[in-house]
Amino acid sequence: MRWIDALTGCTETAATATACFGGDHFAVTNGAVLEAALVECVAQTMAAALSQRARFKQPPSEVANQPAAGGMLAAVSSFRILSRPPAGKVLNIEVHEIKRFGPMLLVSGSVSCEGELIASGELTLYA
Repeated sequence: MRWIDALTGCTETAATATACFGGDHFAVTNGAVLEAALVECVAQTMAAALSQRARFKQPPSEVANQPAAGGMLAAVSSFRILSRPPAGKVLNIEVHEIKRFGPMLLVSGSVSCEGELIASGELTLYA
């Protein structure tokens, strides 16, 4: 399931994306986006950035014939949810790589809605 709508920026160590959950989305209850969806949006933003970087490092013919690389969210630490955004609002997601050790990647991420920080923390990803 893909919850981010667009990868809006991507550098070697950071990325930005947007997401918007409609009122009928299963990650919305009582008109607000669930906390777990905010964490997942941060993870998906990093995954999209890793994929984008891989595309630019390989010739187009190799990328077209290559299956998607597997990855997973391994740990959530120091993640704070300040508020649940209402359905239908655009969420802006930012991620920054902190460090990598082999296939493990530590990232910090934040989610904001209408200029207000609503969630932030660190994720460990197997990528």
